[in-house]
Amino acid sequence: MFFKQYNLYENKLSEQLEDDNPYKKKLIQMETPTSKHPIYSTLVLGLLIYSWIFFIVLFYKQINQSALYNLKMVISTCSLIFVTFSIWVCYKKDYIADNRFIYQRNLYIIFFIATLFSIIIASLDSGNISFPEILRTFCIFCTVSEKSYISFIVLLYITLGITLSYNTCPYTVYRIFYSVNKTHKEYVNEKKFINKCIPLFCICLVAYLPLIYTTFNPAKDNFAFMIKNFSTVTLFGLIPLCTLIFQAKRYYYFFERAIKYSRRQIND
Repeated sequence: MFFKQYNLYENKLSEQLEDDNPYKKKLIQMETPTSKHPIYSTLVLGLLIYSWIFFIVLFYKQINQSALYNLKMVISTCSLIFVTFSIWVCYKKDYIADNRFIYQRNLYIIFFIATLFSIIIASLDSGNISFPEILRTFCIFCTVSEKSYISFIVLLYITLGITLSYNTCPYTVYRIFYSVNKTHKEYVNEKKFINKCIPLFCICLVAYLPLIYTTFNPAKDNFAFMIKNFSTVTLFGLIPLCTLIFQAKRYYYFFERAIKYSRRQIND
């Protein structure tokens, strides 16, 4: 949907409000780009550093193992290099809110390579593991098992998903919904468009933990096998998608509160 070509339109909702509306200042803040995103930077850099530590410990503990373990380490090494390079390319760049060709090209390349890794990782996995055991594998200092390499790869792609979720302000994300809808005219207005995406947002949140569980366990039928093949790439792809929907809804939510305030003032 958001890979469609669309014309970019401006629609700052704060300009539709009176100057005495208390929500106008809040909307102006959400429309003002900023380069300071401490939570984003902490999450990305913190998880990337932990991933490198994870890899060093994993490599040290599993070196000189069987040929299968060595193959898993090769895949882990390739994933680490790929994700680290992708983060270097995408860090603090507005990939989800920018329609320029070079960004879209890079996203296609990242998703294509990540899909290949996801299929290979799924083909190497065997053996069941419970959810509490899955949680323990994410702490490399607690235990190292045959599933630890999957935890390492999941951490990498979650970090990549957070990296791709960067946006300078909520307004730049809202502008995507407005521009796509104004270009293709699929809905009556952008509010309808955003609200149509909320169920998808909820499904993504609910499905995230089961998706992680599927990544660690063998598939029992063809449908589960298909999900497992694309589980790794889905894990990082859902994060920017949820960010898009959440930020757009958050921006429009304050506009709706501002409109309600104006109506109350008129009625009073």
